[in-house]
Amino acid sequence: MHYKGNRDREKFWETFITLRENPSIQELKKYPNHKISNLFDHSSRVALCAYDISRRLHVDIDGTSLAKGAMLHDYYLYKAWRNETIGTKEHWFGHPGTALKNAEKEFQLSDLEKNIIISHMWPLNFFHFPRSREAVLVCLADKICAFGEGVLKRNYVRMQRNRKQP
Repeated sequence: MHYKGNRDREKFWETFITLRENPSIQELKKYPNHKISNLFDHSSRVALCAYDISRRLHVDIDGTSLAKGAMLHDYYLYKAWRNETIGTKEHWFGHPGTALKNAEKEFQLSDLEKNIIISHMWPLNFFHFPRSREAVLVCLADKICAFGEGVLKRNYVRMQRNRKQP
């Protein structure tokens, strides 16, 4: 017996795999993220984390929109950590809007997907709040993954320092 949740989970995987193979999404590998990763890997982790949370909490999702919004949430297409024209504060507050504009040029987006992208930095971007379960899941998954990547970075730096010491 299939119910809506199972069909939408199948749509998540179908959309996720299709997007990961898309040449425009593959371009995300060129852009560093959190100094230890790249936007392709980060966005993939966010999508999988959001999906996993929905599954564990038995949350009904629009699988297509969850995958699309998660994979495009950081589609800002610039090197955030080495960009002299955009400071850290401007990046934090501005990249969701830039990601949305870039995504709209390349992909057809529903209102749900647009909200997932623009609201993923909530509550930092207080006026762009998540309006759906999918947007809340991506917002939460982004925080979890960013924290994890920060821990990985610290551990990587510590490991490199220990190797250099006699």
